Amino acid sequence: MLLLPKNARLIGQGITGSEGSRMLPWMLSYGTQIVAGVTPGKGGQELLSVPIFNSVKEAIESVGDVDGTVQFVPPAFTINAVREAIEAGIKWILVAAEKVPTKDTAIIYILAKKNGVSVIGPSSVGYICLSKKLKLGLIGGGDPNKVFAPGNIAVISKSGSMTAEISLGLKNAGFGNSIGVGIGGDRVIGADFVDFLLELEDDPDTHASIIFGELGGTYEERVAKAVKEGKIKKPIVAFIA
Repeated sequence: MLLLPKNARLIGQGITGSEGSRMLPWMLSYGTQIVAGVTPGKGGQELLSVPIFNSVKEAIESVGDVDGTVQFVPPAFTINAVREAIEAGIKWILVAAEKVPTKDTAIIYILAKKNGVSVIGPSSVGYICLSKKLKLGLIGGGDPNKVFAPGNIAVISKSGSMTAEISLGLKNAGFGNSIGVGIGGDRVIGADFVDFLLELEDDPDTHASIIFGELGGTYEERVAKAVKEGKIKKPIVAFIA
């Protein structure tokens, strides 16, 4: 599951840090339901009325089941944060941290596949779904409406800045987004283009997709193979920088 449901309930790991505390008000003001935060050693505090817990397990025991977690954890601790979320039963994880060690990301990839967990990132600028009022991460900044307009085109990009640039171009041309997502440009990532495109095949709000790729890896070639095999039928526009 890569496309979150409407009224999704999420937790934020590391939201009391500098990046997390900067993103939290932007996510909340857009309509995203961040029902709990997790920072070891800061349990019992609140940030913008969001209760903070020492562990993911404690958070879920208090607020109930959640649909996913967005992580603003430093890269050296990302693998532990992902492992903790998976052990607590969370099935959707967005990793915002850049410079996560490749070895750690490879382990995260294996853990995710083994446990049926969707991981977006590392180095993800975020995820936005306009019709569901969901915004996770930096994507769109403090005012996503400056860049994103509602529509029927999905934008999936390795580059965070190009997620916004392409979406703004769509908006200026009279089109709009069903979703926008930065999958990250690291050598090893969680969900890739094909993973999203296959799920978007069944999304009635998405009529076509734009993917922005970069040199390195075989993620774009996987898209071409899936299209050739007839697994992806909706139109795709692709650019590889």
